[in-house]
Amino acid sequence: MKPTIQLGLFELKEEMKQRKHQRMTIKMRSFMKRIGQKRRTEHMVATVNKHLKRLKVRVYSSTGTQWHRLKMEEWVTFSFQEMEHSPHLVKVRTSDFPFRLYVHQEEALRRLDKIPLPFSGILSIPTGGGKTVVAVHWLLKEGVSKGRKVLWLTHRHDLLNQAFSAIRTLATDDLVEKVKSISCRLISSEETHESVKAIQAADQIVIGTNQSIAGQLSLLQENWLKANEDLLIIVDEAHHAVSETYELILTTLSKKANPTILGLTATPFRTIEEEKGLLKKRFPADIVYKLDVATLIARGILAEPFFKELKTGVEKLPTLSGVDIQHIHTADRLPPKVEHYLAVHQARNTLIVKEYGDHKQVYGKTLVFAMNRKHAILLTEQFVEAGISADYFISGEEKKEDALKRFKENELDVLVNVNMLTEGTDLPDVQTVFLARPTTSAILMTQMIGRAMRGVEAGGTASARIVHFHDDWPETISWITPSELYRDEAAVIKQRSFENQEMPLSTSIVDKWYKSLPTQEVEAHRFVETIPVGVYSFIDPSLQQTIDILVYEHLATAYEAWLENLKPVAKNEVSAMLDKTAKTYFKEKRHTFGFHEQDLAALYRYFRATQQKPVLRWLKDRDKVDITRMAEEIKQRGLYGDEKKHFIDTRWNKEQSFIAVYFGFDKLEFRKRLELELIRLEEPELFNRNEPNDSIIDGGRHDLPSV
Repeated sequence: MKPTIQLGLFELKEEMKQRKHQRMTIKMRSFMKRIGQKRRTEHMVATVNKHLKRLKVRVYSSTGTQWHRLKMEEWVTFSFQEMEHSPHLVKVRTSDFPFRLYVHQEEALRRLDKIPLPFSGILSIPTGGGKTVVAVHWLLKEGVSKGRKVLWLTHRHDLLNQAFSAIRTLATDDLVEKVKSISCRLISSEETHESVKAIQAADQIVIGTNQSIAGQLSLLQENWLKANEDLLIIVDEAHHAVSETYELILTTLSKKANPTILGLTATPFRTIEEEKGLLKKRFPADIVYKLDVATLIARGILAEPFFKELKTGVEKLPTLSGVDIQHIHTADRLPPKVEHYLAVHQARNTLIVKEYGDHKQVYGKTLVFAMNRKHAILLTEQFVEAGISADYFISGEEKKEDALKRFKENELDVLVNVNMLTEGTDLPDVQTVFLARPTTSAILMTQMIGRAMRGVEAGGTASARIVHFHDDWPETISWITPSELYRDEAAVIKQRSFENQEMPLSTSIVDKWYKSLPTQEVEAHRFVETIPVGVYSFIDPSLQQTIDILVYEHLATAYEAWLENLKPVAKNEVSAMLDKTAKTYFKEKRHTFGFHEQDLAALYRYFRATQQKPVLRWLKDRDKVDITRMAEEIKQRGLYGDEKKHFIDTRWNKEQSFIAVYFGFDKLEFRKRLELELIRLEEPELFNRNEPNDSIIDGGRHDLPSV
């Protein structure tokens, strides 16, 4: 039967009904063939539009171009028209077991609880640390449960879906009281979302892009908000809050409603220098809670990442039109001709396979993200030909479920996959991720990296290796790179060894010990002795705040011995027990720097409340601030004058992330202390009178269990 417009559109509609999202995206050439047409005359376009209206099917393109003006190789999308605007209803479930929060998430929520509303501040938690979970937990408890409306603003469509998914996960009766369901609206230009005009007064949560909200801001106020109404506003990726659209939204809503504004960001400093002042002005309460990557790694929540970028050598890519580039940015999807070109590129695929083969012992269990089905099959074939046990998995293909099972059971070294991000598949022991496909989406990049970034405490591994295969693209495309997600933590992350699981020497710890040491007493000891060897880090159950107890070399053995023998005592005996501990275990050391009786009390409170003894976490990278060793090298090499200055300047710049922080970025103070170490080496007798007896334990590092 010869295809006709009426028959072709009817079959297209029936095919859409069978699809999960009830929509179809095809090329214009395929569409024209389906309806038996070769040319788009005025009469033909009118006939198609008439039948589409009758079938209640809408047609559109990602670029906003009318369908009949698209080129034959461009994509067109068909979906069902929404006859009525129904909100996304999230059912509030009965919670038998509360959602498990990590220590830092609980602490962040306590900080938020202590701040009286309204306020405008920033929550800064690194990528993978669960800041969205914290924000949703807070808005359900302080917003929905207390009758406050919530507006969640973001600049990307994928962030909308992530926020909504978190709301569905956390909507339980222990957070939302006396509410059976939550009415949510997702507002954007995406075909599966709605427009501002769909919002009704009864809607409790609106999640929208800043562009869509700003475009119909007056309508949002008219239909949804009352004058002086309490409102919680979440600004996702808050470093964008200084842009014109965000400024318009926040300023306008502040005049009508009574908003509390919480900005979410992995780092509040990803902005040009002159915008930092604007960010502070927008969020006058400043940073409500901040955590660095080093702490998440130290606590085992995140694995410690090693990033590697390899240039594929692919330079002569197919020419991209302006429409192609726009489609890449809006849909995060390569044009088919480019995708095919890269998928079948022999040299590119060979490089990917060779990289694994050359470093198989290092990479271990590896997940490879491919561009499409053909790419996955070709890569798998090359892995197998190279003698590597591998298979591929395509999301939605039941016949490949066996490959996933074999990978889980460690029968495969490599699993090449396409779109395996929404399957809910648990693969905690993945050691390495190969990124063989590009993306402009930070969310997608985070999800891909996240397959290897789960730390030991989260059931994963201690370290993760992220290998990114980079093609030579035009500069006009804003591809996301793995290291970009963590670029402000680069000084903490890069170049770490994994011989043991030690706590990274984060700048917050460096800054804390520098400020805690009495200058006169510190100068009486070799510099290396004043650097803590470890830290006890935990949440004080009574004060409800994080406690970091810095442990110095001369106190480490005493702490360990006391904790090993520690037992509960009656409440009225605690003070006497702690006093006896100081005299029995620490003896003369209790009069030296670094010892504080309140630290003993904090450790005991934690032990009594949890029945667990804190474990000393060794600090790594300690040698990076050891200027005693630097002084010894200067003396041994006989450096003086310009040679000495060059040596010192090189060290200061090379290790600036640690040494500079330790000395408060005061290079003069650093030079004075270095000279003091040199004098100590040249005339040690000058310092003998200042050293307390038995205050420092010799013998270097003690053989204590590391974490």
